[in-house]
Amino acid sequence: MTTPRHATDPRLALAILLAVYCFNFIDRTIVSILQEPLKQELALSDTQLGLISGTAFALFYSTLGVPIARIAERVDRTRIIAIALATWSLMTMLCGFATNFLQLFLCRIGVGIGEAGGTPPAHALLSEIFPPERRATAISIYSLGVPLGILFGAVAGGAIGEVLGWRAAFMLVGAPGLILAVVVLVTIKDPRSAASATDRAAAAAPPSLGQAIAYLAARRSFVHLTAGITVASTAGYGILAFTAPFLMRQLDMGLAAAGSATGLVSGIAAGVGTLLGGVLVDRAMRRDRRFGAWIPAAGLMLATPLSITAYMQGEWIAVVLLLTVSGVAQFLYLGPTYALVQSLAGTRMRATASALVLLTVNLVGLGIGPPLTGWLSDHFASIQADGTADAAAAGLRVALSLIAMLYLWGACHYVLAARHLAADLDRAD
Repeated sequence: MTTPRHATDPRLALAILLAVYCFNFIDRTIVSILQEPLKQELALSDTQLGLISGTAFALFYSTLGVPIARIAERVDRTRIIAIALATWSLMTMLCGFATNFLQLFLCRIGVGIGEAGGTPPAHALLSEIFPPERRATAISIYSLGVPLGILFGAVAGGAIGEVLGWRAAFMLVGAPGLILAVVVLVTIKDPRSAASATDRAAAAAPPSLGQAIAYLAARRSFVHLTAGITVASTAGYGILAFTAPFLMRQLDMGLAAAGSATGLVSGIAAGVGTLLGGVLVDRAMRRDRRFGAWIPAAGLMLATPLSITAYMQGEWIAVVLLLTVSGVAQFLYLGPTYALVQSLAGTRMRATASALVLLTVNLVGLGIGPPLTGWLSDHFASIQADGTADAAAAGLRVALSLIAMLYLWGACHYVLAARHLAADLDRAD
């Protein structure tokens, strides 16, 4: 298969889209690093913190992703990405002006609305720019925006929040996205828009949403890949939202130190795992395509005991070391899953396929993971006898350990996906 014609160098397009995805996760997750000052100044419970970091964002991010993806199947995808980036960056800045729970909740909804237009068009663009044999690596590199964004958001958010306050942190991390949106517009050319008028006229119209859903639902590997990434993301988002509070409560870390440690665990380790997963899968699938699902399954199985053991430790070095190794193993699934989704989807439904996966990943994973973790933390803290800070730390420790067990459930779906993967890839259009 030859690479489609496009006006932008593939490496430059990948680098710019990676930067966009970094800001996607910087603006999405910085609220998790700032939870303790938010809790104190705005008098919020852990359940409210979970709603702000998860549900407020996920409701509109998930539900709007599909209609925006349908638009992206027909119009210039670069413009959609630029408009989305400018929107979520502005709404992140507005979070810094919130004075109560409702205002912050509404601003986070705005961030979710903007980010709904980011990833599906980007996945579709990359799948046209890079051939199938390089797709897992390319999308894994793009997916490095997740750990890199978490890393920068954790370190910068913690440092800025400690020195200048949480309001300044929101404003300073949101502003650069407005500039990057202009860079996207003037630099990246959509290969579909750059095609000749004859090519565009000859191109088949994209299938309806119902046809796309029916096509994808008939691929059992797609169904299990979607279930696997959704369950794994429920655990991952719940853990990410409360890692910094756990370090501060359990180990008495300051905000900046907890942010840096969270950046190491959720940023560097996850980055290594994400890139490693793509490279391993691209190579292993040359021998047996089932490795596309087997490798993510193995990583999630390993991440479960490592995470639970980490939460039982009393020294920060042991906690960070165990969570770092767990992060590498856990994130082996990220790039390969989205690459396989693109390979399983028809050529005119790639943005839609990505949006459908993101719908469940974020509506369930992000929408339920953080508030469920927060509720479990409040519940187990409330049954402690003294009701002190030690009780809050103990409640959160139990909650995180229970949430980590979801990784095993996700691994089971990847094992099931492997049984159908080769046949479904043969049937892909």
